Amino acid sequence: MSDSLKPLSVLAVIVLILLAPTIRDALREEAATYVNDSESSHDGLPESWNNAQVLCVLYPADSPHSKFNNGVTMVETDGTTLGVNVDFNGTGACVGGFEGYTEGMPFFLNSTNVTGGDLEVAYDVSEWGSYVHTIGGLNANELTGNFSGAYWELLHNGEISMVGIDDLIMSEGDVILWQIATW
Repeated sequence: MSDSLKPLSVLAVIVLILLAPTIRDALREEAATYVNDSESSHDGLPESWNNAQVLCVLYPADSPHSKFNNGVTMVETDGTTLGVNVDFNGTGACVGGFEGYTEGMPFFLNSTNVTGGDLEVAYDVSEWGSYVHTIGGLNANELTGNFSGAYWELLHNGEISMVGIDDLIMSEGDVILWQIATW
């Protein structure tokens, strides 16, 4: 090897090392394919999460999350980003690939913890159970607009849950979704 190629080789290796995370993320996002079935609660979620338990949190357009504000970011159980579905209806994050949960509250808290604080949850407990008021820094009680009040609405497999997160019984393949609702 000539002496002039050694510095170029070292420079090329350094550039590749510096770009490796960016290249890995681009390939991962490119490889993510999403369920396209409007009858499925997994519609818009990664195909690799089919039949797995998933938590999604969607934010209103006028109160976007500081990190999850361009499409819906798909986060694996280990905290890595699988991809971003910009065609998903809204912005926010979904954390998926879980299995084995039977109770809603432990699943909710453990799945939000995967994001390293980005989806931190705050709630009050009363005789009726837990009242979730804040997810990822957005406190529904502090929202203002052309409405009387707002709250975090819980959907279970695409339907409004008839029970609170404390009483929610989970099965394999369940999708839990939190979104802001108003009255």
